[in-house]
Amino acid sequence: MKISIVIPVYNASLTLKECLNSVFNSNYKNFEVIIVSDNSSDNSVEIAKQFKCKIIELPKNMGPAFARNKGAEIAESDVLLFVDSDVIIKKDALNYLNNKFSDNEVDAIQGIYSHEPIYKNMATQYQQSYTSYYIWPANKKYASTLSTCCFAIRKKIFDQLKGFDSNIKRATCEDEVFGYKLIGNGYKILISRELNVEHRVHYSIKHFIIRTFNRYTSHMLFYLRNKTYVDKIKQTNYLKVLMGIPILSLILLSAITIIIFPNEKIWYIFLILNLIFLSLHTGFARFVNNSKGPKKAFGVIIICYLDTFMMLTGAFYGCLAYLLGRKY
Repeated sequence: MKISIVIPVYNASLTLKECLNSVFNSNYKNFEVIIVSDNSSDNSVEIAKQFKCKIIELPKNMGPAFARNKGAEIAESDVLLFVDSDVIIKKDALNYLNNKFSDNEVDAIQGIYSHEPIYKNMATQYQQSYTSYYIWPANKKYASTLSTCCFAIRKKIFDQLKGFDSNIKRATCEDEVFGYKLIGNGYKILISRELNVEHRVHYSIKHFIIRTFNRYTSHMLFYLRNKTYVDKIKQTNYLKVLMGIPILSLILLSAITIIIFPNEKIWYIFLILNLIFLSLHTGFARFVNNSKGPKKAFGVIIICYLDTFMMLTGAFYGCLAYLLGRKY
């Protein structure tokens, strides 16, 4: 079975070579690589030319959804593998996919980020640990959402559903939108813990704030426009995360009240609310502590406050944008 590997690229010179090295070092050799440069201004295309790749250069920046669709259009294989340009796959990854897709019952496979790397930057560690713990919990066999970091699907299904929504210009919720479409049409996304990849990423606090705000704004717009917020709430793996949003709102309200009207009772309420918020994330903290140690666990809990605040502000701005009729 031939596998078409589609890699959308936008100014990825820092990670693309390592990504492609991992692909071309695979034990399984029956594959093609399609690089779609989303109007990159660095030397990403020159790096891609060092490898045996099909290269598409877009004349203007169209976003990862459009880039992935463009790559899939020229794919010659029955199976598409979407890989991000900052992802490193294992040598046996393609062989594993070949074996799994020999089963006609398999529609799509979700690869996961490895939780083995230890990241120096706390925002990066938080994001990687959050993804491992909440999006792909150990007790789930099939995904209720989708991440295109490493995602394989039969081409006939991808074509039938007309690919990713190219109206979504940023790398925000285009993968989740397609995941809902897949599931809504009766297909299953198998979570494969054997198909784990390393993520070469670094988020500064500033980058983390901007990225999460844009993601949560786009997600809220999508939920409201497509009435899928009920589906999100039903995803029990996110229940404690979602519960943290109103709790943090009350924490902020009580903090403002303390500043304006200092009162001992309000202080008690403030402390109790914080204890409730922390209790919602004790499982997550324990997960990080067990693999990364107490220092990382303490750090990710601090970032939990920031991430939940970004959810709150992103959701508010998304609602406002929806009322004003803004597109994605």
